[in-house]
Amino acid sequence: MTLHEQVRQFLSQAAQFDPVHTLTPDKFREVAVATAISETYELQTDDYRLAGPHGEQLVRIYRPNQAGPLPVIVFFHGGGFVINDVEAIDPMCRKLAAITGLAVASVDYRKAPEFKFPVPVEESMFALKWIYERAPELDLVREKIVVAGESAGGNLAAVVSQLARDQGGPAIAYQVLICPLTDWSNHYESKARYYAGYFLEKATLDYFAGHYLRHERDRLDPIASPMLGNLAGLPPALIITAEYDPLRDEGEQYGHKLVEHGVQVTLKRYNGMIHLFYAMTDLFDDGEDVYQTIHRQLRSII
Repeated sequence: MTLHEQVRQFLSQAAQFDPVHTLTPDKFREVAVATAISETYELQTDDYRLAGPHGEQLVRIYRPNQAGPLPVIVFFHGGGFVINDVEAIDPMCRKLAAITGLAVASVDYRKAPEFKFPVPVEESMFALKWIYERAPELDLVREKIVVAGESAGGNLAAVVSQLARDQGGPAIAYQVLICPLTDWSNHYESKARYYAGYFLEKATLDYFAGHYLRHERDRLDPIASPMLGNLAGLPPALIITAEYDPLRDEGEQYGHKLVEHGVQVTLKRYNGMIHLFYAMTDLFDDGEDVYQTIHRQLRSII
């Protein structure tokens, strides 16, 4: 397939800006735009300050206007473990809750380079356990917890699914991995083919790795690279990829390996699209379809 015309126009405009991998983390955080979603959804939101393993930790729960208790999507945001937070991805989580009709619990976690691997993993797992343990008082259905994430957040969703299985819980009903980063250790054709000029670049991925990982051997740790973990006995999954995304092949390969280990997987590739298209529904029509796809998939499962 060829680049979608909407993507082509976006990339021509994005090429005018300085490469983000040349910025300091603080400057990157200042200029980063997490979403281009202008819809406003009036939902009940509640912020909870958890006494997490590394200090206070925020979880924001979005509730659509439906009677509870509700199934819940525990959502981990992307940003290469360096940028973004709950506030930055607020429009995405509002949209996800409004379209699916489920509660969404947006999990904040500390960022690199100030807090390197495995701190984000530990905080993500802590938040998942906190939500599970308090589900009844939060008016959530404990037996219907979905973990979801995009990009680096897809990495965290995949990792906590493996950890929850290994630790005897919490029980996870389903996982939604959107353009996930699943493997720091191997080379993939999509990384070589789309290494530059397609928004997310190899230089940026190297920048994220340099800030997040403590040393090279962390690339081989399954809680950094879930592709290297035990994939048997995991919850069913929806994996969404974009054709012109350097992370495309590792996301799809993760899906194929899950299937090889007996896990039910739905793979959906959006042709002509780039990384983060799902967070820019004002610009890309296919971005809107991602939320509808998640809704249809969860409606058949949850």
